[in-house]
Formats: sequence, structure tokens, C-alpha cells
Amino acid sequence: MKVSTRMRTATESRDDRKWRRSHTIAAMSSADQRRLERQDEIVRAYWRAARAKPGRSVNIRTVAGEADMSPGNVLHYFDTLKDLQFAAINGAMEEFWGHRQEILDRRVSASERLWAMIDAGVPDVISAELRHVYESVSVLAEHPEFLHAHRNLTERQIMLYRTLIEIGAGTGEFTPASPMRMIARNLVALEDAYDLYPLVGDKTPRDECRAAVRSYAVVALRISEPEESSSSARKC
Repeated sequence: MKVSTRMRTATESRDDRKWRRSHTIAAMSSADQRRLERQDEIVRAYWRAARAKPGRSVNIRTVAGEADMSPGNVLHYFDTLKDLQFAAINGAMEEFWGHRQEILDRRVSASERLWAMIDAGVPDVISAELRHVYESVSVLAEHPEFLHAHRNLTERQIMLYRTLIEIGAGTGEFTPASPMRMIARNLVALEDAYDLYPLVGDKTPRDECRAAVRSYAVVALRISEPEESSSSARKC
């Protein structure tokens, strides 16, 4: 099967991304490397604070306590709390996308990868990171700097699904009933909807939510329901 440019881009491996990051860091001065390391430490402290008090806002003083530094030192590396939040949320988006990229890279059937992608997209537990990603949508009007990151994450998820659908169609596993991009976009939209529901108090069991997304995939791609879906990807 001929591999398109889009498919080559979508299937960049985790090792490729690590290699690119390590070479970027190596090209930095020691001062810049240290600054990047400290920023990473502060972002990790931000998420520890967010996980410790889910549903409550995180402030500079709380992050400073988690990072074992003064609030002034945190603000030396991030000018404002909003800058820190942007870095943290952008990093969470990259991690979320990278996990799904790893699923696409697996050497298993297209169907197995599809079910694993849906499991990852509708996790049992909405993590602090994923919660903050969704909650940041509400401030897009006031903080348009988040807009590009959200659009980029959505488009990359759609690209991953479309790539997988193209692979499945090429091997004969999938017989798409609609244009591939439409199916990919619908799958991402369904995942987003079912991940937002718990944030507004919906108590629908998560396995039922995943089953609903899988039922659409069955119809849209003309495939059979999976016998048993793996639980290994059900945490985000």
C-alpha cells in the first residue's frame, strides 16, 4: 500500500520525537538548558497541585510549595499564572496526543488499534490533566492564546483516526460508509462529548460510553464489535 505524506507524518514514532527534543536541548546553552529544566519542574509541580485538589483553582503560591521554591522564583520562570497554565495544558495535550500516536504505531491489526484508540479517548477516569484541558475551553474568548493549541490537538486527533481508517481500508478490514475524514471527525467529537459529560456530573458508566463510540465505529466502518476491549489504555 502506498503511504501518503499525511500518514508518514502521523506515524512519527515516540523515539523520533525524543531524538528531536534531545538534539534541540543539546543545541542550547547551559543556561537555557537549566531554564528549561526548571520550567519542566514547575509544570510537574503544577500538576501535582492540581491532582491534590481536583476541581479547585491552582495558584502560584500552591505551585511554589509543591516545587519547593518561593513564589517569586516561580514567576522568574513564568511571568504570570496564565503563562504557567498555558505551558502545563499545552504539555498535557502533547502527552495525550503522543499516547494515541503510540497506539497507532502498534504492530497489530487496524481493528485492534481502533478499539485501543477509543479506550484511550474515553478513559475510566478523567485525569486532572484532561480535566484542565477541557476546562480551558471556557476561557478561549478571554485568552485566545489557548485557541491554536486546542485546534491543533483536535486536528491531529482527526488525522490519527483518518490515518488508521486509511490503513484499515487498505488492508480490507474497514469498508467506510462515509468519507474517511467525516468518520474520523465524528469519532473525535463523540470522544470529546463523553469526556465532557463527567465534568458536568453525568454518571453514565464509562464502559457504556465507550460502547456507544464503538457502536458508531461498527456502523461507519462496517466492522464487527470487538470480543473484549483492552483496559490498558483506559487512563488519561
